[in-house]
Amino acid sequence: MLAISDGINPRPLRLGRSILYAREVPDFGGDTLFANMYLAYDALSGGVKRMLDGMTAVHSARRPYGPQSEWFPTQHAMEIRRSNSAQAEVEHPVIRTHPETGRKGLFVNSTFTIRFSDMSEEESAPLLDYLYHHLVRPEFTCRFRWSVNAIAFWDNRCVQHYALNDYHGQRRVMHRVTINGDRPR
Repeated sequence: MLAISDGINPRPLRLGRSILYAREVPDFGGDTLFANMYLAYDALSGGVKRMLDGMTAVHSARRPYGPQSEWFPTQHAMEIRRSNSAQAEVEHPVIRTHPETGRKGLFVNSTFTIRFSDMSEEESAPLLDYLYHHLVRPEFTCRFRWSVNAIAFWDNRCVQHYALNDYHGQRRVMHRVTINGDRPR
């Protein structure tokens, strides 16, 4: 088991977290946006919440990492491993209840959420597009400006992140650790 310590009392390191460490940052750009999925859920209308309650969505890594992927076509800064295993699909609830806080949050994202269960991609697209745009509204996000040796630590169960690619011609070197999470409920 991993643990963190304040020097006196070690505590278990909770699952579903990510840590990002900045080794090298560009002179400008390269910030990361973090979006709070609790706030995004809370801001939905009652009707949308009722419609989404109990729905599940199909998630897959095929778009970014499948053998036929055209994402990252000119990426040279990191090694992208495309794999047939990225074709796998898994279903998760659209509204996730956090196991520690009991709060509800949106659990869809434009990279991995393919469609709603029992619907086609075409049928799912209008509502998913609405949710993708909704969850990144400015009032749900914060912008983290990196400096060398800076560390960001977040809970993947209720926070999404997006690295801004606005530093053309410069390097951004990060190290990331993700701790496997629990099964969404």
